[in-house]
Amino acid sequence: MATLRPSLNDIITRIENDARARLDTEELRRSDLAVFIRVIAGASHALYSAIEFGRKQLFSDSAETSYLERLGSIYGIVRKQATQSTGKVKFVYSSAVVDVALGTIVQVDDEHQYITTASPDEDGIAEVRAVNGGSTYDLPVDTELSLPNPVAGVTGAVVYEAITGGEDEETDEALRERVLARTQNPPRQGTKEDYVAWALEVEGVGYAWCFPKEMGEGTVTVRILDTDGNIPTQDLIDAVQEHIESKNDVLATIYVVAPIEQTVNFTIELTPDSLSLRDLVQSAIKEVFNEEAVPGGTIYLSHINAAISAISSEEDHKIITPDEDLVADSNAHLLRLGEITWQS
Repeated sequence: MATLRPSLNDIITRIENDARARLDTEELRRSDLAVFIRVIAGASHALYSAIEFGRKQLFSDSAETSYLERLGSIYGIVRKQATQSTGKVKFVYSSAVVDVALGTIVQVDDEHQYITTASPDEDGIAEVRAVNGGSTYDLPVDTELSLPNPVAGVTGAVVYEAITGGEDEETDEALRERVLARTQNPPRQGTKEDYVAWALEVEGVGYAWCFPKEMGEGTVTVRILDTDGNIPTQDLIDAVQEHIESKNDVLATIYVVAPIEQTVNFTIELTPDSLSLRDLVQSAIKEVFNEEAVPGGTIYLSHINAAISAISSEEDHKIITPDEDLVADSNAHLLRLGEITWQS
């Protein structure tokens, strides 16, 4: 039975009614019982609050941060930590090339600093790593950097090779999904769910699908995307391959690969036709693709029509192409939104 937490006024009323049932009006009028009733009610209300809070922490679908981590630790599931961005910068010299010590700090601002992990070469190019983890430390090429601690002969630096690879710490909701998946799908010595769970344990992986026997008997193919839903880098694929092989205790040959993007172009007629409505429609279609696209899967055209019709400013629309449900060519293919042509 669910815990029903009464309000403070309800508790006061209950205690007052109980007191009146035991004492007459004169006794109540001449005593300090009214004060005690409210003191007891306040304490009871605090106890109810503690019970309600504790009840929520027992279950992974309602537990708060520290309790969720504790529940996950029972299954060996730990929160993915933020990873540091890496790349290359080129130092700008006032005249001749000077030596820049290993561990030199460069920065965009006070909060985004990077440290050199190798001495610059003859062209002044050095590898750097973000001081802290997180995606906000990623920087594009040609971003200008400064030195908080000046180095004689160096006037600054620019990003020479994009600084990328930073991942944010796993959110509570992402961790909660993994804990719930582990609870609902306990290990069974190499089931499809196991391979998906193992892939999702790797920092940088946001989506994973498993296809047994795709490459023949005794094989398992795992397809992944990064946390942003993009095609993974080879480094991430290799990391997942290594991680799954370290977990897998059955005689299966593992193939970790990226899905092949199968783009779908649209031609749409809108009423009314405006730039703002076009943007809303494009976002709605993209959301359907994000939620429903899986390797080898189908996206129903009716779902896309429903998403567009749900936009309040839309009066009418017609999807001219495609004119049927979207079907991936094979398990290797993942449906992606391509270009949208707007027809008057």
